[in-house]
Amino acid sequence: MNHRALALKYRPQRFSDLVGQDQVAAVLERAVERNRVAHAYLFTGSRGVGKTTTARILAKALNCERRGSGAQAGPEPCNECTSCLEITSGVSLDVAEIDGASNRGIADVQALREKVRFTPTGGRYRVVIIDEVHQLSNDAFAALLKTLEEPPPHLVFVFATTDPQKLPDTIRSRTQRFDFARVPLRKLAARVTEIARREAEDPAGVTFTLSEGAALLIAQKAEGSVRDAVSALDQVVSAGEAEVSEELVRRVLGIADREAFFGVAAAILARDPKATLAKLHEAFEKGLDATDLAEGLSEHIRHLLILRVDPGAAELVPATAEEIARMREQAHGWPEADLLRLLRLISESVWPMRDSPQPLILLEAAVLQMASLEPGETLAELLERLEALEQRLEGSTSGPAAGPPSTRVASPAPSAATRSAGAGGAGASPPSASASGPRAPAEEMRAAPARASADVATSRPTPMRLHASEVAAERSPAPAGGTASAAATATLDAIDPELLTGWSQVIAAINEKKRMLGAFLQECQFLGLGPHAILLGMDDLHRSVVDERDNRAMVAHEAARVFGRRLAIQYAPLGTPPRPKARDLDPLIDRTIAWFEGEPVERSSQNPEINP
Repeated sequence: MNHRALALKYRPQRFSDLVGQDQVAAVLERAVERNRVAHAYLFTGSRGVGKTTTARILAKALNCERRGSGAQAGPEPCNECTSCLEITSGVSLDVAEIDGASNRGIADVQALREKVRFTPTGGRYRVVIIDEVHQLSNDAFAALLKTLEEPPPHLVFVFATTDPQKLPDTIRSRTQRFDFARVPLRKLAARVTEIARREAEDPAGVTFTLSEGAALLIAQKAEGSVRDAVSALDQVVSAGEAEVSEELVRRVLGIADREAFFGVAAAILARDPKATLAKLHEAFEKGLDATDLAEGLSEHIRHLLILRVDPGAAELVPATAEEIARMREQAHGWPEADLLRLLRLISESVWPMRDSPQPLILLEAAVLQMASLEPGETLAELLERLEALEQRLEGSTSGPAAGPPSTRVASPAPSAATRSAGAGGAGASPPSASASGPRAPAEEMRAAPARASADVATSRPTPMRLHASEVAAERSPAPAGGTASAAATATLDAIDPELLTGWSQVIAAINEKKRMLGAFLQECQFLGLGPHAILLGMDDLHRSVVDERDNRAMVAHEAARVFGRRLAIQYAPLGTPPRPKARDLDPLIDRTIAWFEGEPVERSSQNPEINP
């Protein structure tokens, strides 16, 4: 006796035999039982999920000679009467099963219309099954439309397709649509296990044993298709071994060994690039393709992530209980965010590998990058640490008599004579502003940094002092980037409470839009207001933040709104204060940006507060 394929031998013959389509079977059973059969059905779904098989079962149920009698109660066909046997063998005159790809023309549809006008020869219904109906031409659909709209009472159409969007709306609106879902992994594994048992019980069958791991591998390879799963089982059984093991399935179907992925993933999670590269080449030397390795490693990281998010979601992982336990142990201690980063890196490398002449190089780069990633932190943790640093820095600059930097009133400017006296002795007391007389604009500009230094020295416990080289800023060239030094500013207005109140309003408005920028501006020194610019004293860190394009535009916009004229932002460089701001914030900001971009982050040992 010739061999018969397992997919044909164990094809479902009753509604109860359908795998993973309980919702479709239940509706069709009730429709048949209550004689509420529609004149047209549309079965949609991916390959091998039972669309054509269900259409045949429906045709048998409609024409079964014994259904509804005392011998065969219920909607199921008997599979023993003449009509059922003819439909099963494909020789029934009442059931026409055609291929939409081979009979897609208008002439084929016209011939079909002539055939379906006649009453059934032996059964009660004439059933027309058109497989892959979306491949019919537009003219064929137009010719079919009239028959589909007003069919004879004995005619039932069943359309099966994997792409229902290609059907015209006029066709879809005249059918009852049933969507066939992909069969879950565990149900597929149970189906192939049942077939192995039934084959062993069949005297004409092949006796073999199927392990749990082998059944899961076959189900995973099928990707939700029952036909693919049974065909893969038939291929493995053809190897002629009495025991179908996981190793045999991998060898026959070309599936990569899962142990290789355990080894590569273990080296990645241990952050050992050298061991990662060694494990990768060890798997590659066993004959595994680089693309298959990347896809398998992506699936393995995905399994770790699923078990980390939900340890009880074992049904979503195609592995044995022992392998699932190993995966849970391997994922232990790893945050979900880090596993997501690893999954993104390996997944994004798969597609470029398909078109690359050297895919192994791309895979090596991906796994080395994965092994070099430092543990990440959530956005909430980063913001919390930044706020803690900000509060600590604000606390270090506040004292009993010190107010916010933006609301301090500068002391009166000393006269030229006082500055000369101050150069000769530090203990000379400055005279009042009224005694100094009018000053030239250049002299006023030279006095501004000195006033700021004196103000800082008298109002802060930890003063921010000017560098001596910055006092003569008028001799320095304008810095790059469109910002001028303090020397380029015209005559400054005297700092009075009204100007300080306006500057406080600018900071308050910026605080509502960008709190971090407002915090940096509060720590800057408001040195004065010229006709076309605002002079601010700050160190390099504050200048790098405020001078950023969007931040500078926001400050200029709010200043123009408050002071009533367009003002540029100019800077008087101050000495770096004896505070850990530049040392603490710069690495933390760089680390945050690198984490969001998924780049490797080097752990620094210089600052324990950044890497606790």
